[in-house]
Amino acid sequence: MQSSVSLNQGWLIGTIVTAVFVICYPIVLAIIARKRLHVSWRYFWYGALIFFLFQLITRIPLVIWLQTLFASQLKASLAFRIAWIVALALTAGLAEEIGRYIGYRWLMKREEKTWSKAIMYGIGHGGLESILFVGGQVILGLVGTITLASLLASNPASLPAGTREVAMHQLAAINAQPVWLAFLGGWERLWTLPFHIAMSVVVLQVFRRNNIAWLWLAILLHACLDFLTAGLPLWLGARPETSLVVEGVVTVSGLFALWLIWRLRDKREPTQTATPTALEPGTSVS
Repeated sequence: MQSSVSLNQGWLIGTIVTAVFVICYPIVLAIIARKRLHVSWRYFWYGALIFFLFQLITRIPLVIWLQTLFASQLKASLAFRIAWIVALALTAGLAEEIGRYIGYRWLMKREEKTWSKAIMYGIGHGGLESILFVGGQVILGLVGTITLASLLASNPASLPAGTREVAMHQLAAINAQPVWLAFLGGWERLWTLPFHIAMSVVVLQVFRRNNIAWLWLAILLHACLDFLTAGLPLWLGARPETSLVVEGVVTVSGLFALWLIWRLRDKREPTQTATPTALEPGTSVS
């Protein structure tokens, strides 16, 4: 019995590494931003607050309730599942990007809204998602799986027969996974956090350029990414290879986000001693 319920050590190590990474990564980025950009931690907490208000206590509970309400339709109808994915993607874009916009107006009020503040604001927004939503789920899943495996190994009779059989199937499915699958959560956060930062920079342009169209652009980009990452498993099937395709999309979006962050950085005025052809570091040539 012991060998049949033992956990794949590769999966265990990968899951622990992922949990540590998704929790520490945004904190390390925020520390770097604080030192390099000389921006207050206040904007990190602004971003975290907005994610908490517009996702964790508003949209996500509503999504869970509606998913429970329409569980039978989601199971029976492919068209309904596609419509559900569209709705999830659109509401995510609306909630998070409008939330960022309200945060700029409500929390920063009349103060100057700069690229550096937007960077820290985005780290806080995506960071809370990474730490609580992703890291929390990984840790809860890890603890639950270890507890279940230990219980099955030490006292399987304590579980009802039906529950015991389901638990054995769950552990068997985990042990059958490729080891690299356990690391994908960390890889996804590596590129998702830059996307959150980029969206904060895009929404910043509403105020920097006095054009509300930048808000709609952020909503569209966010919704498209969420639609692709949620829709691909439905179209390609829920298997490890599909996860690689999804993470490929996330990686491309993260690289695009890095370009967008750099492209929309604040321009710096040349010093009076600069020559006509000289540019200060960080000056855009566009």
